[in-house]
Amino acid sequence: MLNAEQKMHLSFFDVFRFVAGYWRRQPKKLALFIALFSVAAFVETIIPTSLSAFLGAVREQKGAATVLLYLGAFIGIYTLQLVLRWGSYIVYNKFETRLFKDLMNDAFVHVHRLSEQFFSNNFTGGIISKITRARTRIEPFQDHLFHRIMPTAIILVGSIVFLALRFPLLAVLLGLYVVFLVGVSVVLVLRLAGPVQSVYANAQDTTVAQLADSISGIATTKAYAQEKHEIRSFADQLESLREKNHKAYSTGTMIGTTQNALLVGMLALLLGGGTWYFLKGKASVEDMAYLVMAYTILQSYLRELAYLIRDLLTSSYDLHAVIGLLRQKPEITDKPEAKALSVPHGAIDFNHVTFSYPGKSKPIFEDFTLSIKAGERIALVGHSGSGKTTFLRLLQRAYDVQHGSISIDGQNIAEHTQESLRSNIALVPQEPILFHRAISENIAYARPQASLEDIRRAAERAHIDAFIQSLPERYDTFVGERGVKLSGGERQRVAIARALLADRPILILDEATSSLDSVSEKSIQLALHTLIQGRTSIMVAHRLSTILDADRILVFDHGKIVEQGTHAELLARNGLYANLFKIQSGGFIVDDQGEPDLESPAVSANEEERLDP
Repeated sequence: MLNAEQKMHLSFFDVFRFVAGYWRRQPKKLALFIALFSVAAFVETIIPTSLSAFLGAVREQKGAATVLLYLGAFIGIYTLQLVLRWGSYIVYNKFETRLFKDLMNDAFVHVHRLSEQFFSNNFTGGIISKITRARTRIEPFQDHLFHRIMPTAIILVGSIVFLALRFPLLAVLLGLYVVFLVGVSVVLVLRLAGPVQSVYANAQDTTVAQLADSISGIATTKAYAQEKHEIRSFADQLESLREKNHKAYSTGTMIGTTQNALLVGMLALLLGGGTWYFLKGKASVEDMAYLVMAYTILQSYLRELAYLIRDLLTSSYDLHAVIGLLRQKPEITDKPEAKALSVPHGAIDFNHVTFSYPGKSKPIFEDFTLSIKAGERIALVGHSGSGKTTFLRLLQRAYDVQHGSISIDGQNIAEHTQESLRSNIALVPQEPILFHRAISENIAYARPQASLEDIRRAAERAHIDAFIQSLPERYDTFVGERGVKLSGGERQRVAIARALLADRPILILDEATSSLDSVSEKSIQLALHTLIQGRTSIMVAHRLSTILDADRILVFDHGKIVEQGTHAELLARNGLYANLFKIQSGGFIVDDQGEPDLESPAVSANEEERLDP
């Protein structure tokens, strides 16, 4: 699937409009520092004239008071432009830091609004790279515009105007030459530097994404002794990045050299023209000093013009990624009139639901109908790919159905906000993901305002309190990235404690005890039995011993419920469920081709407890 940014073709002006959108959020600061920058640049164009006047007073041997007056004017004008720039930087720094915060916050908020499908098709490292690179590249983009390019334009116009007052013909020639110089610089950057910088920017995202992907999977790399393979693969990527980087730098160096050569031509034009006027008796020594000073100021701005344009375009290319990210539309959105979902009971209805995953023609569910009573304990059983996980995803509205509807307490979940829906569901997943934060924060994630006493009570019920109390930092212990410092069973009990503390009317247990040993599982089963009382509970299980007391067991097969009833009723029927139950004595649930489903965490080969059919 192509994402939005891969389909987009953004121009420089598209990027400019994007950044300008952030400028408009601070109109007063924007107007103030632009005014200060502009006045400072205009004052700088007066410096050569004031120097020429001072030197003229010296050459003509005017009185001391007059000479000192011209000297004071020269120094005053020079100082004034420095003060104006200092003031503009103070305002600009406040403006820019606020813009950085707004951009990062917008990107962060937008990413959290994107749907599950987006994250299934994009590297986490690539997403992070887009956001962080936007923060670093928007700075030079606007710095070059406000600090250099805008003052350069004012300096050029002002210098040509003041030059025209002395040497009209020379001013015309300088204006034409500057147009030629800028034109050449722009063409070189657009035709040469821009494309290679775009390639380099994309390569940076790819490299960061590969780095993040490799590091996140380092446990698998070590388990299969594939360190050398990963190192070679990343080295190849780095070499590709280096080549693109070198090409970008080489192109920039060539353009810079061309720019310097053109500046030599401008120097020859100004001083050559001034010398011609001087030899004709139409220019004085102070006129020559004026030309030298004017050139010094002009070249200080023009010398970096090619680099500025190149960096400006580079920054704009780097911003393409975050613009694409921010333009990425969530697949699941709330309707404008959507209201909060109220769940006083927890009755769930799937009404003639048809659903297929994006890009797939074959539906998982077709005209699927199911009613779950409020407070009912439901277990989902079936081969891998039979529709159990899809059922849970649709209930949480990770995807929208193509036909039919899903209702909770008679309310169509598609007509209500996603936040209110998920705020009424507690989830204990098969592989809990914890944040690299304190254990207390992880348990209280669904109720951040919970007291430590409430957190401990939930931990005790999840049989994890004793372990936490044995840690040096107890509930302040950080669990590591994705909870890596904890074992699988410990992570799962933290997730169970989180669900206990959440205290929500609908509970989803997706293999909630799959990482626990037999002794721990008995304890957790007692906690879960307490947890599910009075709640609508949906349990997905491959280990059938965990669902024997369910009010109703639903047996899924190819997106249909082929059997349902209590454990005893289904055994008596001697159908698919009974077959699965018998097969578990061998340690596996088989797939729909009769082969063992080795990915399913059914009863393991070293399980001490065996099912008692």
